Amino acid sequence: MAKPNVLIRSKKNKAIELLNNNKLREADALFAAVCQAAPTDVESWVMRGLIHRKLGQFSDSETCCHRALQYRPDYAWGYHVMGSALQCQGRMDESLACYRKAIGLAPNYAESHYFLANALREVGGMGEAAASYRQAIKLQPNYVEALCNLGAVLTALGEVQEAAGLLKKALSLRPDAPQIHCNLGQILEREGRFAEALEKYQRAMELDPESLDVQVNVASLLEKTNRLEEAAELVSSMLPHVPDDPALLLVAARLARRENKADEAIALLEGALEKNPGLGVVGDIHFLLGQMYDKAGDPERAYFHFIEGNRLVAQVAGSYGDQTKFLDRVDKMHAYLVPDLCSLQPAQPIATNPADPVFLLGFQRSGTTLLEQILDSHPGLQSMEEKPTVFALVGAFEEMAQGRESALAELSDDQVSRLREVYFNEVARHVKLQPGSLLVDKMPLNTINAHVIWRVFPQAKFILAIRHPCDVCLSCFMQNFVMNESNAGFVSLDNAARVYSEVMQLWQMATRLLPLDYHQIRYEDLVSDFEKETRALLEFLGVGWDDSVRGHTEHAVKRGTIRTPSYHQVTRPIYQDAKYRWKRYAKQFEPVLPVLRPFIDYFGYRE
Repeated sequence: MAKPNVLIRSKKNKAIELLNNNKLREADALFAAVCQAAPTDVESWVMRGLIHRKLGQFSDSETCCHRALQYRPDYAWGYHVMGSALQCQGRMDESLACYRKAIGLAPNYAESHYFLANALREVGGMGEAAASYRQAIKLQPNYVEALCNLGAVLTALGEVQEAAGLLKKALSLRPDAPQIHCNLGQILEREGRFAEALEKYQRAMELDPESLDVQVNVASLLEKTNRLEEAAELVSSMLPHVPDDPALLLVAARLARRENKADEAIALLEGALEKNPGLGVVGDIHFLLGQMYDKAGDPERAYFHFIEGNRLVAQVAGSYGDQTKFLDRVDKMHAYLVPDLCSLQPAQPIATNPADPVFLLGFQRSGTTLLEQILDSHPGLQSMEEKPTVFALVGAFEEMAQGRESALAELSDDQVSRLREVYFNEVARHVKLQPGSLLVDKMPLNTINAHVIWRVFPQAKFILAIRHPCDVCLSCFMQNFVMNESNAGFVSLDNAARVYSEVMQLWQMATRLLPLDYHQIRYEDLVSDFEKETRALLEFLGVGWDDSVRGHTEHAVKRGTIRTPSYHQVTRPIYQDAKYRWKRYAKQFEPVLPVLRPFIDYFGYRE
C-alpha cells in the first residue's frame, strides 16, 4: 500500500501538470484534496491561491494564502501570491506590504521585485517602480517582462535613450512580443518619428489583432498627425465593442475638439472619468477637460481639472519631477556669463559653410511653434523643431570647461570650430540641410544658452518669441507636458512663475552684456497683425516677404509632424482666443503677479 506522502506528491504533480496546461479547475480540485488530506501543506494552499487569482476569484485567493501563512508565517511565496490577490482587489497598500514582506524573506526572488514594481507603477510611484524593475533584472538579466516594463516606465519619465536600449534587448529575446513593439512605438512617437512609430504599432497589431491598447495608440497617433478621417473611422469601429474604455474615450474627445464640438468632448471625458481610468490616462483626461471647460467659459471647473492633472503628473514623476534640477542648470549657465565676454572683439562677418543658423528662443507656450511653422513655409528658410542640437553643443562645451566659469570667454578658435562641428553633426542626425536655405533652430528654452550659442556662432541671429508672462505661465500649467527636468516646474503657477523669472533674468543679462543680434516678436502682435509682424521678422532675417507664408496653416497640415502640445492649434487659422486668457484666472494669479510684474513691464504689456 502506497504511503500517504507518496500519494500526496503524486496528486500535487498531477495538479501542477493540469495547471501548466491551463486546466485550472481540475488542478484546484486536486490541490483541494491535498489540503484536506494534509492541512499544513502550505505549498498546496498557495497553489490554490494562485489558481483562484487566475480564475478571477481574488477573495478566495486571499483566503487560501492566508491559510498557508497561518501555518508558516515566514513563507515568502505565500506573501507574494497574497500580494497579487490584494492588488487585484485594489487594496494597494496591503498588496505593497505583502510584496515587501516576500522580498524581505526571499530577497533573491526576482518575480517579487517585478510584481512590486508593477504595483508601484499602478499607484504612480514611477521612480520606485524603476528601482524595483532594475533589481528584478539584476537578479534575472533576461527577464523580458521586467525589461519591457522598465522601458515603459523610463519612457514616461523621459529617460528614452535607456528605455530604448532595454526594449531592444527585450525584443532580441522575444521578437514576437506585441507589447515590446508597442512600447518601442511610444518612444518613436515621443521623439516625433511618427511614421516609424506607426510601423511599430502596426507590427504589434499583426502579432495581437485583438489588443485594445495598440489600436488606441494607432488612433491617437493618427489624430496627432492630422489623419483625422482615418482616426475617426478607427475610433468609430472600436467604440461599439468597448464603449467604456477611458483611453478610447479620450481619443474620441480629442477628435470632437478638432471639430469644435466642446459639449461632446466634455461629455466623453466626464464619462471616461466615471470608468476609474488608470494613471496612464487619467491625467490626460483631466488636462483635456480643463482645456475644454476653459474654452466653454467655465474657468472654475477648468482650474479644478488643471489642479488634478498636475497633481497626478507630480505623483507619477516623483523625484524625476524635481524642478530644482532645471533651476540648477540655469544657475550653472548663468555662471559662464562673465564680464570678460564683453571685452571679446566682435567677429568680422565672414562667409561660413554652413551659414550660422537662426535660433528661435523664448519660453514654452510663447508662440514658438506658430512662428516655426510660419518660417518653415518660406522657401528661403528651413526650420527644425525642438531637436537636441544645442544640447549637444553645450555638453561638448562643458567637457572643455571642466567647471571653469571663465571657460566660455577663454575658448580658442580651434575649440570654437570643434563646437560648431559638434552642432552641425547633431543637426545632420535630424535633418538634411537644404542648399540655399537658412536653418531655423527652434527650441524655446535655449534662451538659457544664448551666450554659449553667441560665442560659437557670433553672426547668428536670434528670434525671441514673447507672450504675456501670465498667459505663458497659465498655458504651461494647462499642458500635460512630457516630463523632463525643464518641464517639472509647471505643475503649479507658483513654480511656473519662478522658472519663467529665472530664465528671463538670464536672457536680460545676456542682452545687456553681449551684442546679440536679436528680434523680439510678441505673440499678441503677431495674431493681431500677421502681415506687419511677419514682414518685419523676415526683413530681419534677410529673406524678404514671400506669399507662401500666408499658407502656413496648410503647410503645417502637410508637414504633419508637430511634436509640441500645440499640434492641434497650429493647423487652425490664426485665432485670437488665447490672448489674455489669464484674466479669467486673475484670482489665482494674485500670489504670483509680483514675480511676473517686472517682465510684464519689461516686455511692454500694460495689463
